[in-house]
Amino acid sequence: MKLFISYRRQDSIHAAHRVRMTLQARFGDEAVFIDREIPPGTRWDEHIESMLQASTGVVVIVGDEFMGLLRKSTDVEKSDPMVWEIATALRLNKRLYPVLVGRTDMPEPDHLPPTIRDFSRSQAVFAREPAFDSGLAVLVRSLATAHDRADVLAPQVTAEAPLPVLGPRALLAAALVLAAAWLCGRLILWLQSPATGAAAPFEAALWEGARYGLATALWGLAPYTAYWLVAVLRARASLPMQGFVGTLSAVNLCVVMVFSGSFLLLSTVAGWRLTPLWVFPERPTLGHYALLAVLLLVPAVAAVFTAVQEPLARKLEQPQRGRRMKALHTVNGGVTFYEMWLAASLAFSTQLSLGADPIAVLGYFMLCPTLSLLYLFGWKYSHAGLDIQRRGWELRFLCALVAGLYLMCTLALYAYGPGRVLAG
Repeated sequence: MKLFISYRRQDSIHAAHRVRMTLQARFGDEAVFIDREIPPGTRWDEHIESMLQASTGVVVIVGDEFMGLLRKSTDVEKSDPMVWEIATALRLNKRLYPVLVGRTDMPEPDHLPPTIRDFSRSQAVFAREPAFDSGLAVLVRSLATAHDRADVLAPQVTAEAPLPVLGPRALLAAALVLAAAWLCGRLILWLQSPATGAAAPFEAALWEGARYGLATALWGLAPYTAYWLVAVLRARASLPMQGFVGTLSAVNLCVVMVFSGSFLLLSTVAGWRLTPLWVFPERPTLGHYALLAVLLLVPAVAAVFTAVQEPLARKLEQPQRGRRMKALHTVNGGVTFYEMWLAASLAFSTQLSLGADPIAVLGYFMLCPTLSLLYLFGWKYSHAGLDIQRRGWELRFLCALVAGLYLMCTLALYAYGPGRVLAG
């Protein structure tokens, strides 16, 4: 087998190199060609055409600039090497494997030059971050099946791993986490009241720091984890993340996680209880609290269920697919209404104490979700597009500086806002 990788250097060069390394690791170095391997002094067009002729599959890395170029240029067939490579591969009747790494879906035939309109008929692999590795797994499986490489599809047999044992590193990591929680809690209590905060016992500082860490992780990383789960599931099913259904699944999963987790955190505060609107009487019984547990658990399970089942439902044949999708849309709509009811119940149950700063409360809950954006765009996309692990200390220092500023801002806002709310 011989795989040819076609890409645009302006927007997908690092994605192309990640694809190359993955394919070489699974099929061998000699099975993959990329234009960086052209010998010096060789006419690149002649060499590329000869490699296309010898190839048994052409992997086309499609970024956002590819569609942008097609929309802007009318003479793209002559000026763009990637379009020429696709046209040559189609002329030679080579099988194409599109790998979409940007926000765009596969282009419609009318949006493509006449020589590459058949490109839109090739089934694409969706490998946009954070589902890049999942998309590549789909690509490897397709290539192995097409080239009859059973050795790649066979599961890797490894020796049975011993049971994990808590070693010195694990104990040291646990100790560092506890120390960080205690230090954060001590700083929060000191910001709230310098006189009493300095004399607070160890347990109080540790509990305050743990609650800050859990709340920040919940409100900060829940959007990313929900988006990651939906993106990976859809990538494995060769479906794009973009669109109403994928977005709604991610939003529902995120909101259910955040609100249910917030209820659990608030339930640790003495004297606080959730007052579900239109459900609880003035004097609730044990049955009402059992109903509350069901109301908190079932929608969370439903949100995960729809995120998992929607990609599977799209693989069914009609009319079964239509019935399954209609049922999933109904469940998604019910989860959305539930989220609005739970948000209203939480707002009705939570009263700001007189010592809390409403601006700090609002600022904290606005700043937390940026943690997902910092991780997704500042780290995941930078790692994919800039190869951050091989950069110098300047870029690492910048990342550390941003993380430090984020930590200090959330600590201060939590101390003056949610920390005082929870303190009553």
